[in-house]
Amino acid sequence: MFYEPVFEYGGVKLVARPDTDRYYIYWSRPGSGRTRRRSTGTNDLEQAKRQLIAFVEERDLEDGPPPPNRVALVAEVAGYVERLGDRLGASSGRTALKHLAAFCEREDIVWVSEFTPVRQDRFIAWRRETLLAQGYTGSDGTINRDLGVIKAAIRSAWKDGRLSDAPPIRSLPEPPPRERYLTEAEVGRLLAECYEPHLRLFVMLALHTLQRPGAIFELTVGQVDLDCRRIDFNPTCRRRTKKGRAVVPITATLRPLLENAIADSVSGYVVEWDGKPIRSVKTAFRSARDAAGLGSDVSPYTLRHTGATWLAARGVPLRQIAGMLGHTDTRTTERHYAKHSPDFMGQATAALDDVFGSTGLDAAEAPNARQIRSAAVSRAIDADLVD
Repeated sequence: MFYEPVFEYGGVKLVARPDTDRYYIYWSRPGSGRTRRRSTGTNDLEQAKRQLIAFVEERDLEDGPPPPNRVALVAEVAGYVERLGDRLGASSGRTALKHLAAFCEREDIVWVSEFTPVRQDRFIAWRRETLLAQGYTGSDGTINRDLGVIKAAIRSAWKDGRLSDAPPIRSLPEPPPRERYLTEAEVGRLLAECYEPHLRLFVMLALHTLQRPGAIFELTVGQVDLDCRRIDFNPTCRRRTKKGRAVVPITATLRPLLENAIADSVSGYVVEWDGKPIRSVKTAFRSARDAAGLGSDVSPYTLRHTGATWLAARGVPLRQIAGMLGHTDTRTTERHYAKHSPDFMGQATAALDDVFGSTGLDAAEAPNARQIRSAAVSRAIDADLVD
């Protein structure tokens, strides 16, 4: 029988039937394909609407948390991010919320249920496009952070009883660790193409302090202590995030550059252009990189990885490298940089060499396959002659 929807509230419809002048409440339970209906007993539309509203509100009280088709997605993620406050992950949460809100407006998404797997795929493709347009690589790791915040917000709503169930949220494979780093010759070519003072200063700061670009752009004159020869990239007023920042020493090479930058600073920031702080060097860096003949896989972030790799290759203890990088867990540092250390697996290789040396095993003296086959043929011939 055909039902004509005339009003909807909370995912429940008020419908008209062709065989009666009375209105019916028409709904289906979440996760069930069964539909149900209930007569309002009236042909007055306004009375029927009030009955529908009362029915939905009573059902919400009786049936527990509302289903995903009655919970606003952006509002739920916004509440989750607000509850994070200043805790770790709050910065990633605010970034993810901004992107999700823009996408939902673009796709006309309101409810949690509307963020379907197909919509999630479109979100991933859209985020990749926006990242590439901004000059980034569009890596899976960046997109995964946004998806992780959305997933955590939905699961939080479900665990706290604000959502009847938590629809699955996709995740992308974790990208491999960054392997690209610059050789000393490549850095020399890059610096030779850094004609702008602020770009050259940025490159030197990144190589000497191992900090992320954002930390360098936010570095103020007050965070540099020339007397104690150290830079505090994590002042007390800064909101803490997962991306740790460290207190690092000032090298003798970097010191005169900092002295000049501080003396010339107008904005109060160490790296500035035309008396104003900067937030990006992507365009200038890209020009210098291309002129130096470096590949498109080299980014401002590569400098941080380069400095850490150089330290590991020169035998600097990984604990010290972790401290400069701002890693709270040295296992992260080991995973990325242990293989560059001259002592990498040194005990293991020494033990194997010792085994072969003590037992007299020498691969150089082992007979090759042709010698083995020749010996076998000779033995077979001798056996035939004896027979």
